[in-house]
Amino acid sequence: MNKLEIRTELTQLSFDELNSEDKKLAQASKEALNLSHAPYSKFKVGCAISLENQIIVLGANQENASYPMCLCAEGSTLAAVATQHPNIKIDKVAIHVPLETPASPCGFCRQSFKEYETRMNKKFDYLLVGNSQVYAFHGIDTLLPLAFSSKDLID
Repeated sequence: MNKLEIRTELTQLSFDELNSEDKKLAQASKEALNLSHAPYSKFKVGCAISLENQIIVLGANQENASYPMCLCAEGSTLAAVATQHPNIKIDKVAIHVPLETPASPCGFCRQSFKEYETRMNKKFDYLLVGNSQVYAFHGIDTLLPLAFSSKDLID
């Protein structure tokens, strides 16, 4: 029997420590909170995705009285990227939650990011943004270390 040790390494920053490009994206993710429809949970999430051509696409969580039909901020933003900018690769993702410390995307969204990284054949940079702190990392495998993708399923 072998034991596997899985480590996660994130860089913790304050908003002021971000470079100007990252500040702009983090601020866009915060502004995306205004697009949230969260009457049931009251938990708003905003997402901003920067594309390689410098376009920033916004999204936010969209709740529904039929709870399984809710959309996460990350999923709504990824769908907008895929449908509005299908041939432009993602560069960086910022996800904002109105808490002091950042929160991680849910498992569904982590797997969705894995699929997009596979489709685009590149790992993205991520900023998880809270009210006073930012966590930065490269590649969703950081948060989903035993992930699989469609690439693994194709013969």
